[in-house]
Amino acid sequence: MSIDLTPEQKAIVESPVESRIFLSGMAGAGKTTAGVERLRYLLESGVPDHSILVLVPQKRLAAPYYAEIRNKSRKPGAEVTVATLGSLSKQMVGLFWPLIASEHLSRIHPYRRPTFLTLEMVQYIMSDLLGPEIESKYYFNSVTIERARLYGQIADNLNKSAIVGFDHTEIANRLKSALGGDQERIHIYEDAQACANLFRQYCIDHNLLDFSLQVSLFTEHIWKIDAARGYLTGRYKHLIVDNIEEDTPATHGILDKWLETCTSALLIYDTEAGYRRFLGADEINALTLKNRCDRHFTLETTLVMSPEVGVLLREMSSALSDEPPGEAGKDAGSVHSAISFTSPDQSRFHTQMLDWVANTINDLVQKGNARKNEIVILAPLLSDSLRFTLVNRLERHKIETYTLRPSRPLHAEPAVQALMSFAKIAHPDWKIDPRHRLKKFDVVQMLMSVITEMDLARATLLAGVVFSEKTCVLRSFEHVTNQAMRARISEVLGERFEKIAKWIETYQGGDPEPVDVFFSRLFGEVLSQKGFGFHDDFDAARIIANLIESAGTFRRTITQMDREIDVGNEYVKMVDEGVLADQYEPKEWKGRPDAVLIAPAYTFLLGNQAVDYQFWLNIDSPAWGRRLFQPLTQPYVLSRQWPEAKVWGDTDELLTSRDMLYRVITGLIKRCRKKVFVGYSKFDERGYEQTGELRNVFDYLLRKMGREYETDETNE
Repeated sequence: MSIDLTPEQKAIVESPVESRIFLSGMAGAGKTTAGVERLRYLLESGVPDHSILVLVPQKRLAAPYYAEIRNKSRKPGAEVTVATLGSLSKQMVGLFWPLIASEHLSRIHPYRRPTFLTLEMVQYIMSDLLGPEIESKYYFNSVTIERARLYGQIADNLNKSAIVGFDHTEIANRLKSALGGDQERIHIYEDAQACANLFRQYCIDHNLLDFSLQVSLFTEHIWKIDAARGYLTGRYKHLIVDNIEEDTPATHGILDKWLETCTSALLIYDTEAGYRRFLGADEINALTLKNRCDRHFTLETTLVMSPEVGVLLREMSSALSDEPPGEAGKDAGSVHSAISFTSPDQSRFHTQMLDWVANTINDLVQKGNARKNEIVILAPLLSDSLRFTLVNRLERHKIETYTLRPSRPLHAEPAVQALMSFAKIAHPDWKIDPRHRLKKFDVVQMLMSVITEMDLARATLLAGVVFSEKTCVLRSFEHVTNQAMRARISEVLGERFEKIAKWIETYQGGDPEPVDVFFSRLFGEVLSQKGFGFHDDFDAARIIANLIESAGTFRRTITQMDREIDVGNEYVKMVDEGVLADQYEPKEWKGRPDAVLIAPAYTFLLGNQAVDYQFWLNIDSPAWGRRLFQPLTQPYVLSRQWPEAKVWGDTDELLTSRDMLYRVITGLIKRCRKKVFVGYSKFDERGYEQTGELRNVFDYLLRKMGREYETDETNE
C-alpha cells in the first residue's frame, strides 16, 4: 500500500521509466522514501524484478528496500537484487575468475576456485604469516598497538588502494609524502608496506581473495572484459543507488560507465554527509555522476524534524560554521523546547549525569508514552564501563536496551567469553594455549552471564565446588553434598546450573560437532530458555548469532583451504587472540527491537535512521570532533581529494576536526524528531575535567539564547 507523498516526491517517483535521475537533499527530506516508491513504481509499470539493482554502501542502509521487496502483497517470482560493491565484486569474480586466473591469480594452481576471505579470516592468515615476520625483523617496534588492530590497519591500507584506485605498492609512498620528514613515522609506513606486499603475494599464490584483491580484480580486470561487463549491465537495466555520498570512487567509476547503457537510474545523494570517509567514502567524487543524469531533483524540506528541532539545527549549524543563522535567529526562543540539559544538581559527577539520563528516559517511557525504540543514547566513544553503567541503571527501571559497537574484538563481549568457556569445557582434548586456559575467574564470569540472578558471591562459591582448573572439568551440582554450601548457592540456581552440566555431559557422550553447531545448540536448547541469562537479551542474541555465523564461515573457509587442523580448536584460539569482529548484517528487516539503543554517535549515523529522542553524553569530550588515530594509515591522505606530495599539517588536522564535528552534530539533529537531551558533567568517568569544542559551542548557543548555562561554579 502506497504512502502519501509530497508533490516533489511524486514528481520523482512518477518520472518516465526511461529516466536517469539525480536526487539530492538533506537527511530526513524523504529521499529514500522516494527511492522505495520509485522501485514500486517501476515494478507496477511492468519492469521485470530481476532487471532492477539496488546498490547501497552497506546492507544496513537497504532496510527500507528489503521491506518493499518482501512485501506480502507482491506477486511471487524473481526478486530485485540488493547489493554493495563488496557483494557485486564477489559475484562477478566468482563467475568470471577463469578469464583472468592465469594472469592475475596463482600460477601454481591457476584454476583452483578462489576462496573469499572475511575480515576475521584476513586477520587469522595475517597472524600466521606476518606474526613471525614482525617478530624476526622487529617491525613496528615504536608502535604500541594490539596485534588485531595492527592487522586491521594493514588490511585497511590495502582496501584503500583498491577502492581509491592506486597500486597497493604505492601505499607507503603516499603516506610518507604527507609526513614532512617525520622519520619515525616513515619507518612505520615502510614496515606496513612490507607486510601488505607479503600478504598480497601470499593471497595471490594461494588464490585467497580479501576485500581489496576481489575489488581490484573486479574493477581493474573483469569490468574491462566486454563479455563480463555486458553480462552485468545487460542483466540490470534499472539502477537505484542510495547514499552514493557514502560510497567509494571504485563504485562511482563502475556507475559512470554503467549509466551510459542502463535504461533508468535513480541516484540519491545526501548533502553534508560523507560519514564513511574513514572507510574510503568520497562525497565529492560522487557528485561527478550528476552530469550523467538527465533529470535533477532536490528535496530540502525535512519530513523528520519538528519546527523547533529545525531551529536548533540552524542555530547549531551557525555556531559550528561561524556563519550567521539568518531567519532562524528570530525564532531562537523555540529552541528551548527542542533541547534539554542535565539539571545543575546532577551535573558535577559523571554518575549523577547517568542517573539523570536513566530517570529522564523512564519519565519519557512511563509518563510521556515514548516508545523505547524511539530513544537513542549516544556518546563519542562507548566504553565497556559506560555501557554497563547505562544498562544497569535502565534495567532498574525495567527498560530494555541493546547496543551497537562495531570493530570490537569478539572476545570483548561477555556472551562470547561465556560460550568460549563452555567450548573449552566441552572439548577437553583441545590443545589450549596456557595463556588462555580456563581459570576459576573465567568460570565465575561465565556463570554470572548465563544464569539469571547469579551474583558474584554465589558464582564464586559454585565455581569453587564444581570446577577444577587442573582438569578443566565441570562437575554436576549433585556432587555437592555439603548442605550448608548448597543452601548458600540456593537450590534454584543449582538446578539451573545442573541443566547446563547435564547438557554438556550428554554432548560429550556423542560425536563432536562443528563448533558453530555446538554454539547454536547450546544457545537454543539451554541458554536462551527462561531462567538463563540470554533469555530476552537482545544484545546476547545478536552477538551469539554473529558468533555462530563467524564460526561457520571460518569452518567453511578452512575446509576450502585444505588445512589439516582441528577447526574448532583453531577457531577458539583465534577468538582468544583478540580478532576484530567482521561487520555482520542483520538477517531480518522487521524494524528495531523494542528497546533503547546505546551506540557511538558515528555508528548511529551510519545506520541512517531517525528517532524521536536523542541523548548526547559527555559533550565535554574532544572525541566528538577528533578522528581516530591510526598509526599505520591515514584515510584523508589515501584519498583522491588529497593532492599528492602535500604535507598533512596541524592546520589540516584542525580543519578536519571542525568539519567532522559539524557533520556529526548536524547529521544527528537531522535524524531527531522531537528533542535532544544533552548530558554534561564537570568530571568525566575517569574523574578528569575536559573542555571539548562541542561544549564551547553549546556555551555560545546558550549565551546567545539568553539562558546562561549553569557553569562549574554553580556546581561547587
